Amino acid sequence: MVLFMNNRESRLNSFLRRWRFHSEKSKASEELINHLRYLKSEGASLGKNGDYTTAKATLSYALEQASQYPELASLQSRILHELGVLEAAQKHPKSARDFFRQALKLESKLGEEIAQSITLLHLASLETEQQLFSQAIAIYQQALALQRKNHDNYGCALTLHHLADLYARTGNAATAIALYEQIRISEVYGNNPSAKAAALHQLAMLKCSQNEFEDALVLYQEALEVEESINNPSGKAATLCQMAKIYERQNLLDRALTLYQNSLKLTADNPLEQASTLHQIGGVKAKQGNFDEAIGIYQKSLELKANQGSSYSIAVTLAKLGKLQAEWQGEFPIALKNLRQAVMLLQQVNTSEAQAVGEVITRVEKLAQGNTG
Repeated sequence: MVLFMNNRESRLNSFLRRWRFHSEKSKASEELINHLRYLKSEGASLGKNGDYTTAKATLSYALEQASQYPELASLQSRILHELGVLEAAQKHPKSARDFFRQALKLESKLGEEIAQSITLLHLASLETEQQLFSQAIAIYQQALALQRKNHDNYGCALTLHHLADLYARTGNAATAIALYEQIRISEVYGNNPSAKAAALHQLAMLKCSQNEFEDALVLYQEALEVEESINNPSGKAATLCQMAKIYERQNLLDRALTLYQNSLKLTADNPLEQASTLHQIGGVKAKQGNFDEAIGIYQKSLELKANQGSSYSIAVTLAKLGKLQAEWQGEFPIALKNLRQAVMLLQQVNTSEAQAVGEVITRVEKLAQGNTG
């Protein structure tokens, strides 16, 4: 069984030769059990480091050996679980699902409910990635029942968080809000500031979607305090931007601008976050009538997006910039160039916004013709 091509692989291969004789025994020795546990851990580690081929070979061999001993059913289920994780990491949902279900079958038979709940969480995460939200919700509910039965408070809080996210994504805002409210006051999340800040942030976004802006601001402020306590500048910057968007919607432009600028100071080492915040600042400046300043800020945003920005984000800024260049500066050639590039990028990502920008182009072309006349 030639499996390995590096030092780690060579070491494992020697183990395989050494322990092959154990398969002929009727009862697993303690040495074999320890070795198979080692192989399970080694396979998982190899998978995390991206060596999927060696990881799968290692775990498959461990599974083959463990399967020959009824007393190793628990270890067999853990190896099956790791094979599922490995297949999921490689974007092989069908085989990952099969391994997780085999693990679950053994865990259920053995009455290992905590292990079963962990495998259910991985399976639910897989279904979420596959956009199978109703299946994922049902699986998370199974995990939650086991966690509650076994007083796994941290597991319960984590699963409630996943469920809240799924209900929000499927349009059930009321249920999502109720779940996030449970998480917000849970003792477990009180001892896990980063998780609590994330839950507060998501709950505030849901409140915004319900036009409950004052409640959202209270939640964002609470999240801000948590992020301050753990020195999380990126989280603080994101929260400040969300608060600024609320003030912008309320036409409290000076307050919004202050928060955007505070956010900008926190993201000096992240060009894409800087670009996004500059785009928002450009919008506020335009609303305040500071058009030349807005144009300069949009241009700076584009410079930062040039190498890393998504086609969509670049297109949105190009559209804003082109519109101002035409309507305020009368720079029709460059405005049309930017607007047409925006349409092209929006069409590439297949969004209906391309049509709206196309309508702007039509108006600008008429303005340009009138100016020429």
